[in-house]
Amino acid sequence: MNEFKLLFVTLLAGGVLLLVSCQGTGSRTGFYSSPLQPGDEVIMLKTLTIQAGKARIYLQGGKTGSYGGSNQYEPFCYFLVRDPLPAEQQIKPGTFVVHSVWLDETTVSIEYPVKLAAAFSIGGGGSRSPIAYQFHMALKAADQQDVTLVCSGAFDMPITAAPIRLPEVRQALGDYAEVRVKAVTPPQ
Repeated sequence: MNEFKLLFVTLLAGGVLLLVSCQGTGSRTGFYSSPLQPGDEVIMLKTLTIQAGKARIYLQGGKTGSYGGSNQYEPFCYFLVRDPLPAEQQIKPGTFVVHSVWLDETTVSIEYPVKLAAAFSIGGGGSRSPIAYQFHMALKAADQQDVTLVCSGAFDMPITAAPIRLPEVRQALGDYAEVRVKAVTPPQ
């Protein structure tokens, strides 16, 4: 019985070491790697005003807008505050530090008539709704409320959809914000 416990602990420890060695080192080169990593900075250069009753403001091609006014088939970003308020909210110039990052897959629900939907499912066709990969980046500043920066790749078919990259983030933000990334330290 003791040999079984020793074998189990050895295998468990080996598995944990294997998992730890597979973890990323902050690389921005992988397909699903975020363009911003914890510790990077987003420097707001201009005030962004979120309309009363809303909790977000969209940026695409350096221009502000709304969800309905953005082209979902091109990369875009939006700043998200915690709650909509009855008055306008502002994100003022200043430095925000990326606290955490997570990736989400968002789909567009397209409703088809029953016959057409059945035809898509024949042969394992499955869902053909466009998707987008969106990075959610929690931002913290010493003198402002916390905000989340969400940057999305273009909506596309699942086989061709791709996450947003750093140059696309910069293009979406335009002259409203500057992004400063830390240099990645190579593993030793």
